[in-house]
Amino acid sequence: MLARLDFSSLLKYLKISQGDLPYAIGLALGIGYLAINDTFFVIVLASLALVFGAMYYCAKIVPFLEKTIGHRISIWHIGVLVLGLTMVLGLAEPANAIFLSGLQTKVTTLLTSSSSGITAESIGLIFDFFRVVFILFVVAAAIFAFVQSQQGNDPRPIIGIIVMALGTIMGVDVLTFLIAGGSAV
Repeated sequence: MLARLDFSSLLKYLKISQGDLPYAIGLALGIGYLAINDTFFVIVLASLALVFGAMYYCAKIVPFLEKTIGHRISIWHIGVLVLGLTMVLGLAEPANAIFLSGLQTKVTTLLTSSSSGITAESIGLIFDFFRVVFILFVVAAAIFAFVQSQQGNDPRPIIGIIVMALGTIMGVDVLTFLIAGGSAV
């Protein structure tokens, strides 16, 4: 009975109804299969989920920031922030980046050795973009968790999402090290 109680509370937390359960299980099995057979595709999907998750939390935090600074924030302001940080981080050496550097090195080696036409600078810029989006996601989620706690709400689900995002990045670095070998740092 206790295991069923935990499972039903997990389903409630994830907002999965009984009718959606077969689809959720199929999705989990499909992602597991792809993680084994096509790891790069899963990494791309996780990166896209990270980008859209960051966009979601930025959209949730914008009204609070607008009230705090007393100025309207549009999508253009956020776009300029993301692109500006991407360009600034793009000026730094890619080896100075702490996370995703092993994956960036392996992708750069793979794509520049083939006749794909993608330059190493372009790959570096793409990975810098993912780093900026990830950092903005963590900052926006942390601010949102702070706002939730100030309003008397429970910030633990948001903090859990932050921890899952950090764990995902660490997992990608570890998988890169295990699968591709070499240095993942």
